[in-house]
Amino acid sequence: MSKPVALLAYQEADIEKQQIEADLKTTENRIKMNKRAKFIKQQQATLQKLSDDMEAFSASMFRLNTQYKTLLDRLDLETSEFETLKGDEECTSEEMTEFRHDIEKLQREASNLEKEIKQLFRSIDDAVVEYQKTRQQGIKAKKEYDQLKALCQKEKDDAAIDMLAADRKMAELEKRVNPALMNRYKRVRMHHNIPVVEVRDGKCSGCNMSLPSLAIRRLIGEDMILECDNCGRLLYADND
Repeated sequence: MSKPVALLAYQEADIEKQQIEADLKTTENRIKMNKRAKFIKQQQATLQKLSDDMEAFSASMFRLNTQYKTLLDRLDLETSEFETLKGDEECTSEEMTEFRHDIEKLQREASNLEKEIKQLFRSIDDAVVEYQKTRQQGIKAKKEYDQLKALCQKEKDDAAIDMLAADRKMAELEKRVNPALMNRYKRVRMHHNIPVVEVRDGKCSGCNMSLPSLAIRRLIGEDMILECDNCGRLLYADND
């Protein structure tokens, strides 16, 4: 058997195996499983963000409550002193007015803090609801993913016979190919799914690069295979 014929027979079996593998990767169940996996990953990222947000909310709540308690203590103290001054005949109206302004300022600050705390409570409640909702969606998606994974494994098991037959066929055909040429094929195979291509109209049919006339004459006149200087594929010529 000539070099091109033996190697092309091996490549044909290789392509058949590639097709079996490609079909397994593009089944309806496999596509659905990949989508579920992507969705689960997105849900995990969302849960992590919500968890970080709630942790930040908790820290803010602690800070605001501390400020609010301190402010109320000051307000109680100022109010108590104000009541004491009201009974002090030596206290001037200016001092009373200043105390009143201080108390009103503290009351405004306390009111603003109350609003911030209430808003923070709402944000925490919303985050908790969203977290629970996202978690339930993730649990459902994981269950669907596991079911699809089992179906994909069954498809793989069902195709195992075809894969084994393809491997045996390739092993048998490999024996007919010169070992050095097979090594060249496997090296090119790392970069191109179809390593061996025909010369057509004086060009490599893989990359469409024009070939030197000397190389074409050698391919046509001899039982040999050359490498394309541009893409590295193995070239042969159909002498018929």
